[in-house]
This record gives sequence, C-alpha cells and structure tokens, in this order.
Amino acid sequence: MKEDLYIYDILSDIYKCDSYGERALNRSRANAFVTRLVYGVLERDVYYEYVIGKLVGKRPKPYAVILLKMGFYMLDHMDSVPDYAAVNRILSCAESLGKGAIKGFLNAVLHKYRSARPELPKAPAEKLSVSASVPLWIVNKYIAQYGWQRAEEFLTMPRFTKQHFRHNARRITHEGLKKLLDKAGVEYIESELGFFADWGEELRPMFDDGLMTMQSQTSMKCCLIVGVKDGDKVLDACSAPGGKAVYIRECANADILCCEIHEHRLELIKNYAERMGEKGLEYRLCDSAAEKFPPVYDVVLCDVPCSGLGVAFSKPDIYLRRKKEDVKALADRQFEILFNTSNAVKRGGKILYSTCTTLKEENFDVVSAFLSANRNFELISSTQFLPDGKGEEGFYAALIGRVS
Repeated sequence: MKEDLYIYDILSDIYKCDSYGERALNRSRANAFVTRLVYGVLERDVYYEYVIGKLVGKRPKPYAVILLKMGFYMLDHMDSVPDYAAVNRILSCAESLGKGAIKGFLNAVLHKYRSARPELPKAPAEKLSVSASVPLWIVNKYIAQYGWQRAEEFLTMPRFTKQHFRHNARRITHEGLKKLLDKAGVEYIESELGFFADWGEELRPMFDDGLMTMQSQTSMKCCLIVGVKDGDKVLDACSAPGGKAVYIRECANADILCCEIHEHRLELIKNYAERMGEKGLEYRLCDSAAEKFPPVYDVVLCDVPCSGLGVAFSKPDIYLRRKKEDVKALADRQFEILFNTSNAVKRGGKILYSTCTTLKEENFDVVSAFLSANRNFELISSTQFLPDGKGEEGFYAALIGRVS
C-alpha cells in the first residue's frame, strides 16, 4: 500500500536525523492512520529495539529495522488491521522498496513476535526502561532525582496525545473560539488556559487566520509567573519560535526585544507574530551568551536551549536524539546565557529562567550555580512541572530577582 511506503519514508527521514517527527508530519499533512503509526513507532522505539535484540541474532539493516518496528506496532495497537493483514502489508512494503529478498526474514520475525512477546529484563531499572520505552540513562537519572516511585509513576502513565491551543486575544475571545470549535464539530477538552484537542483539518482555517495557536499550558503558566506589566521593558533572550513573547504581549503592553542566534530562527518568530497579528515586537540577531546588553530591562526571559525531555511524551523522537553526554554541554550553555543576560536586568528587575526538561542538572543546578556566582540576585520561586497524563508537560521555571 502507498500509505505504508509513506510511513516508511517519514520514519526513515526521522531515524536518519534528517527530520523531526512533528515537522515531517506537519509538512506532509498526514492523515490520522499515518500520524498514529509514526508516533506509535517512535514512542515504542526503546521497547522495539529490545525486541529485535531478543528475536534476531545479528542486527538487521536499517531499512529492515524500520519495517519490523512498523509491523510490531500494527500487531500491538492497530485494531483496524488484522494480524495477517499487518504482516502482509509489511511484506508488500518491502517488495515495493525493492527489498523482496528479506520478505522471508520479516515474515519469520513478525510471526515469532506475534506468537510470544519476549520477557522483560529482570533488573528493575532495565525493566522500567524497556516497558516504558525510555532510554536507560534517562531512567537512572529520574530514579536518582525523584526516587523510584515518582519516576515510575510519570514514566508509565498513559500518553496524553491531544495538543493544547489557546485563543488569540487580539482577534477573538476564549468563548468566541469555543463557539467556532462547536460549530466545526471539534471534540475538545477545556483546560485552565485554553483547549486540548486532536489536530484535524477543521482546525486549520482557525490556525491560518490567527484566531488560535498551539502553545502548551505549562509554557503559558511560565509566562504568567513573571508578571510582566504594561510599560515593562522585556528581553527575550532565546525567543524562537516566539510563543512566550507573543503571549506576554497579549497580557501586557510591554516593549519586548526578541533575540536569536540564527537567522532562520529569527524568521520563525517574525512569521509567528505576523500570523497572530502582533506588530509590536523588536528583533535582534545575536548570541545572548555573549551580547553586551544595557542594564535597562525590567524582565529578562531565559527560555534556554535544553534537552527537551519534559515534552518527550508528545515529541517521542527526542529520545532518539538526546545522549547522556549532551546534558553537561547543555547545562554549560544554559549557565552562560543566564549569567550574561543577567547584566541586562536593572535593579528591582526579574529573570525568568525556564526549560522544557525534567533534569535537575539543567534546572535547579544551573540556577543554584548562578546564584552562588552572583550575589546581586535572589531566588523568588522555583517550580518543576512534571507530566501528569492530563496535558501538563515537564517544564521548569525559576523566578530570580535583582536586589542590588
């Protein structure tokens, strides 16, 4: 089936690190079946890697690995596809790819998997890693940081797949958007600050017209923590794609300078602001870890580059890309940005340091190191949001005040 070749091509691009899952699916305008299977394979990647290691003596070629993972997921979770049909679809896909020589191998492995799933590891951490399909190094960090019970709780909770979106206050009210959703027949859940729903083409006109935008509820909460007021001067040090700056401008008539190190990321902010009808932002191409900012800002937003592990529940390909050694390099970069941009805060001003990760090394440890090195600042609040299975994602937000 052409649909299966399409899924294979998307997964191949993702596994080769040529594309991100969300970007690939949005670019392709994929249907529900394709989206579910692509994300399903990514969500179960660690488990399926373990299965392949147990069922196959020598690791297959990358194309065979992708086909097996597609087959495993169809057998496990696609009730609309009978088991025999799932196997046949994978064999046909292999044939269409010019890989007919491995059909016998694929058939044997899929039937073996269908007959009996491999036993999970005995060691508790390894068992949790495989069953939750989360890399072992991350599981070990979470156990050390949060304790076994809490780590197991949020790693094994059911995936919450609906996306969070909010109204654009410049063009419509919350109630006005709700009426449009009802009229379009969109099934949604109201949240504290917006709505949860599955993405569908009925949402496209509202999105394109800038009546609504995708933004996680936790990201919005981080914006509200800082309490920007009318007339405040705000430096948004790592602004792309612009969600926080645009939302804060809806909440307060503030002067906001959006900074990014790469031109294409600056363009993302401009495009986002244009779609939302926001014309009051300023932009600067610079490295916020080195730029000399004057000490005139009431608020500095440091939404720094991070591992992104707090949103891996909705973007499972993050687990494919992050390595243990990344954490130290990211923490060093985060500290550099925080330390340098702190010079832009005027006395009595505030910094909002935020990430979308759940690792202490990138969150509390960075803030603690900054406060130890800079006695002109004090911690006002520190909040670690953890995934709750109901739409809350993993974010960290520290509000830091300049006292002298």
